[in-house]
Amino acid sequence: MTALRGSSEKQRPIGVDWRRAEFVLTLLAFLGFLALPIRITTIYSSLPAHPLFVHVPVVLIPVTVITAIIFMAKPDWFSRYAIALAVVSIVAMSSIFLTMQAGAALRAALNLQGEAANLISQHAQAAHYLSYLYVVFTATLIVTFSAQRISSGRPTGLGVVDRLLSPKPIFAALRIFLVLLSIGAGYMCFRTGDLGAKAVWQGRIQAAQRGGPGGPIAPGPTSAARATWPRRGTRRRSGDAITTLDTVAPIEPPPDQ
Repeated sequence: MTALRGSSEKQRPIGVDWRRAEFVLTLLAFLGFLALPIRITTIYSSLPAHPLFVHVPVVLIPVTVITAIIFMAKPDWFSRYAIALAVVSIVAMSSIFLTMQAGAALRAALNLQGEAANLISQHAQAAHYLSYLYVVFTATLIVTFSAQRISSGRPTGLGVVDRLLSPKPIFAALRIFLVLLSIGAGYMCFRTGDLGAKAVWQGRIQAAQRGGPGGPIAPGPTSAARATWPRRGTRRRSGDAITTLDTVAPIEPPPDQ
């Protein structure tokens, strides 16, 4: 009886250890929202910031969602590397906010019209959906990590949290939900990037039609017309004189005798 009481006392935490990984990750996730109001429009040499920032979520989001799916199939790997995955997810979440703000500034500066403007609008809307979905993904990832630790006999000391996350079926349900969120976030990342690429291409077409940089080049002469040109350095008779054609120039007829 004494042994049982002693073992239960060992399993029961004394107070709440706020230094636990779950609490630290939650704090970092809230700090990640500090990037939401930051608007960096340009970088070195006044280049637009959006084309540079966009590479961060484009790389990190697929990496995190694919890794999360793998970890849900391998719970042992999840328990070992979940903290690193959560940190990378928080960085990716913050990069989405920075990229969206930089994209809004670039959109206002370009002042596109027609189809390009429509595609940019769809691109921005998809980016908003992606941000909402990825915030839920990051939060669910942290909660799933907490549920795994609590259900395996490592309670946090917070009664409400421990009671909610201690059942094994809760952990199983969170794993399924995280997989669904991973698939959704991966699709929205692809969709957002696809719309952005189409908008850039459509903008170049519009610039070409207006004759701007990268615009159309005036059509050159046909091959049949070029075949009639005298070649540089050829020699042609003009009356009794021999003329060397260093440049393409009209040949005047000889004077009447």
